[in-house]
Amino acid sequence: MRHLVVPQEGEEDIGAESSAAVEELVRRQRKRDTVQSFVSSLIVLGLIMVVLGLIALIPWETESPTIVTYAAPDHEEEELERKEMNQQARPRPAGPKSSRAKVIASTEPSPVSVPVPDNPIPEGPFGMAEEIGEGFGDSEGDGDGGGGVSFFGSYRKGKRVAFVVDFSGSMESDSEGGGGGTRIAGLKKELIKSVESLANSMSFTVIFFSSSGWHIGTKGPDYVANGWNGAGDPPQTEWYPATEVVKANVIQQIKSMPANGGTVWYPPLKMAMTMNPSPSIVYLLSDGDPRDGDSVLFDMAEINPNGVPIDTIAFELAGSPAGMLMEIAKVSGGRFSMLYEGKLLTGRAAEKYTNSSYD
Repeated sequence: MRHLVVPQEGEEDIGAESSAAVEELVRRQRKRDTVQSFVSSLIVLGLIMVVLGLIALIPWETESPTIVTYAAPDHEEEELERKEMNQQARPRPAGPKSSRAKVIASTEPSPVSVPVPDNPIPEGPFGMAEEIGEGFGDSEGDGDGGGGVSFFGSYRKGKRVAFVVDFSGSMESDSEGGGGGTRIAGLKKELIKSVESLANSMSFTVIFFSSSGWHIGTKGPDYVANGWNGAGDPPQTEWYPATEVVKANVIQQIKSMPANGGTVWYPPLKMAMTMNPSPSIVYLLSDGDPRDGDSVLFDMAEINPNGVPIDTIAFELAGSPAGMLMEIAKVSGGRFSMLYEGKLLTGRAAEKYTNSSYD
């Protein structure tokens, strides 16, 4: 038997109100969910935009390296450029066979080594009369405020040059070159030519030696007795500006300087190396067997503490003394050459005359 429940008055209103409240809650919840979804969408969209922006800032193009090509100039342009350079450059005079040497440059390694000849061929006749020194000693400077000089074919750049030259008695001997004249006459002619060619911006001195060493300022007429024999401290040797007036006075002294006495190398070399400031160029020329040659070689570090290059010239001199001059050049980083039988020799052509078999 079923019972029918009849709502009392007021209960129907309560039920309706509860249903409306539930619907309102549901509506509000939906509204909140919609708002949250919209906000979440905006946040996600913003994040996507940020990521895309960062991606856009990353450079994706790879910069290709610049390829530089080189087109060799044609023969006519190369010859024109070479002529213009030769008019300005003042290199050391080359031998008659030097045109055979060519430089080959490459960035690729080669399995074949190419030997470089060390000028085994003599420079040609070098007579001691009118022929001596032709073509040498005509430098006028290197354009950088320094200068340059050539002495018996050896060209050097620098601001200060010291000529250390042998005026011993053996220099009065006749030349072996067949051109006539004495060794001292040939030396004076070449030395004067080198002094005349010095640029005004340079400084120079001449140190003479035989049994002692003396310089331009040493009083005569007995220069050997008034020179320095190597005992004690060396005398002060001055630099002279290469003005026309000074060069003319020095040349007159060179012309009148006598040759006599023996041969020593230590005093003149020590005088040159103690100059202040140090020389940038030193030429040492000798024709004799010095009595102190072995000790000079042994004491080169003490004589030349600044490591100034010394270019040595064996003047009509072969054998062991020439070998000592060659060793002085090697130890100091200089060059060795030889005037022998009227020919200027360098490299292997000069070295072959330095062994004791020519004594």
